[in-house]
Amino acid sequence: MRLDIKGLIAAVFSPFNKSGCVDMAPIPKLVEHLIDNGINGLYAMGSTGEGLSMTVRQRMDVTEAYIGAVDGRIPVIVNVSHTSYDATEELIKHAVGAGAFAVSATLPAYYTVSSIEQLVQAVRKIAECQNDVPFVYYHIPGKTGLNFKMHTFLEKIGDTLPQLGGIKYTSGAIDDFMMCQELYGERYKMFFGVDELFLPALAMGADSFVGSTYNFMAPTYHNITERYTKGDQEGARTEYFKAVRIIDALLGYDGLASQKAIMQMSGHDFGPPRSPLLPLSQNEYDTFYRNLKNIGLF
Repeated sequence: MRLDIKGLIAAVFSPFNKSGCVDMAPIPKLVEHLIDNGINGLYAMGSTGEGLSMTVRQRMDVTEAYIGAVDGRIPVIVNVSHTSYDATEELIKHAVGAGAFAVSATLPAYYTVSSIEQLVQAVRKIAECQNDVPFVYYHIPGKTGLNFKMHTFLEKIGDTLPQLGGIKYTSGAIDDFMMCQELYGERYKMFFGVDELFLPALAMGADSFVGSTYNFMAPTYHNITERYTKGDQEGARTEYFKAVRIIDALLGYDGLASQKAIMQMSGHDFGPPRSPLLPLSQNEYDTFYRNLKNIGLF
């Protein structure tokens, strides 16, 4: 089940009000904004969407809200990661029924996965519970601690798991990404997921990108791609440096809290992040806004 999505896929936020309850009201406006800015797909309920901080019912509700607002115009990939296989299967079946284009997951956390064979077996257990849509393995070793080479994973799994459509590759090891792309790109779709390495990944042959900063910087990434494709290396680097500066500024705080602040600054208030994360203080918010304005985001 190979996926043929290209371009920018926005890892979307989940909306909470000040009391921490899920509030669907901001979703339709954001979806229209993203589509108007040339976003090619959505990735919902992942790290940016705080899915692992929410109940199964809340995740289902947000999933339905995004798929409903999109109304078939662009693909929606739904992250179904959970600490329980049973809950993951429930989330998968719901996402498929709601109209998800694909589902995606990390492995259940806490218990150590110490071999590539364990990884293959666990991915198989998740992916094989349905045959209707592709499954995208979510490789994010900074969160999971699973530092296996993905080209070795693809070699081991071969063609034995037809549900596997690709990998969301959120790691700075672009040598491994290139191995996956060159050796297995005809069979599996490689989604690059480190926004601050966008241009190097583009040079490595990436053509599909999943990221949180595409919610508010899509035009900059479109400019990078256009200039790089036309051979304007200096122009591509100039646009890329702007993106890198903005990402560097937001990483001066908790990355999710600062990006939710940017969304609020941009007129899309998705509320604070869920505990244990803390929102920016008013002083941090004001300082951050001034820095972003100086860089040219606003």
